[in-house]
Amino acid sequence: MEDVMFRSILVLVLQFVLATTVSGTGVAASPLAVGQRTQLLVDDHVVESRRGLTRRLGRVTKVNGGKPIFRDGIFYGTVLHDGGLFKLWWRKRGKAGYGYSESRDGIHFTKRGDVSGINFAGDFTLSVMIDPHETDPAHRYKASYDAPGMAAGLAYSADGIRFTTYNGGKPVTTRAADTYNFLSWDGDARTYRLFTRTDFAGPGGADEWRGTRMMTNPDPRRHPTRWKTVRNWVFDREGKSERTRRQIYAVTDWIRHGVHFGLLSVYEWPGDFSEGGQDNHKRHERDVMNYYIATSRDADSWDLSWVYSGQPLVPRGPDGAFDKDLLLPASTIVTHAGKHWIYYGGSNERHGGPGFVLKREQAVGLATIGEDRLVGLDATGRGTLLTRPFQLDGRRLLVNANVREGGSVRVGVIDRRGKMLKRFSIDTARPIEDDQPAAVANWKGNPKLSSLGGDVVQLRFEVERATIYSFGIAK
Repeated sequence: MEDVMFRSILVLVLQFVLATTVSGTGVAASPLAVGQRTQLLVDDHVVESRRGLTRRLGRVTKVNGGKPIFRDGIFYGTVLHDGGLFKLWWRKRGKAGYGYSESRDGIHFTKRGDVSGINFAGDFTLSVMIDPHETDPAHRYKASYDAPGMAAGLAYSADGIRFTTYNGGKPVTTRAADTYNFLSWDGDARTYRLFTRTDFAGPGGADEWRGTRMMTNPDPRRHPTRWKTVRNWVFDREGKSERTRRQIYAVTDWIRHGVHFGLLSVYEWPGDFSEGGQDNHKRHERDVMNYYIATSRDADSWDLSWVYSGQPLVPRGPDGAFDKDLLLPASTIVTHAGKHWIYYGGSNERHGGPGFVLKREQAVGLATIGEDRLVGLDATGRGTLLTRPFQLDGRRLLVNANVREGGSVRVGVIDRRGKMLKRFSIDTARPIEDDQPAAVANWKGNPKLSSLGGDVVQLRFEVERATIYSFGIAK
């Protein structure tokens, strides 16, 4: 009887092991869902292991020599690319509402009208989205704004100029403070997300402790007030005293290939006026605002590494620059013509506060970076990367890499038993060289990747003197 029981238990254990691993490799039986989605290497979501590779922030290029590209208005605001046009929503100076302009080149804008139909509370903050989930053309554009009572309001429009408010113009949230309220559609989670600022101490002045909140609602059009708070958070990794070092001023969420990029306006050394009084030429380091990014897979748990390492996505300008002291991101990033267009508001004086009022000039600037090159894995010498297992479905493997002189990227394919396939080995891989945003991986003899269709595989990248940003399987 004991022998039978032992054999039964052994069989169950073996069945469990076989159900959760692949023979000889220990590879998870449930492969990562990849499909044809580009896999960004901003985190280790698709990475099983890596060696000799350092994650680095991409370097943006400021357009127009770092000078403003738009002076008619300021941010908070939005730039979208739609129907062959760059569409810009900008705040009028003096808190007098919002204007709307268009451009074909993304630099020279022409005003097309004034935004109407929105009952701003008085701070005049606005972000606009084109809703990919909406089926009614009358609701194609959706706006988030500061509603009466310093809360978030929502509105809709067919043309992005003439809006009608949801909820009769009444707030759809509790207090949301005076910076961005930002609405987006998360297609993976099948829900809308609303980001607002919240206060963890006094609502203003020296006691203010700025935080942020994210909420979800699957159908705000039908139920504009049914927002479920997922989390409120502040910068407090270093304890409550961190509020004197940095505070979150505004957060918006740009979704790219399933990755949430938090566009963060971070208020650094708030209320520290130790660098002296009014000076519109000298670049300051205290009481300033920087433009950082954070990354997440769920819009809740954020990787804040770039903030804590002091690496902004868009650096503030030098002495005398229009953007030397304050940077405020546009509510989203535009992708067009192989580049990301990163619009931002800049200012040549610090934030200031009660009893320390500063005069500043504000304008809109633009920086660009290669498509999907915000973050990459860099090998100064040689490095390797092994992906998690996934089911291969496609004909081509595309690699986004910048290879420096004397370097290369090679890719090998490993089967579910953990063995390198001879036809697709590192040894037979043709090297990827130079700067290639969409290099097609090839091997000697030109074997067809489609012959592996449906197989569970891993990719092994050997990277030498190069930065690899992403890969993807294409039809």
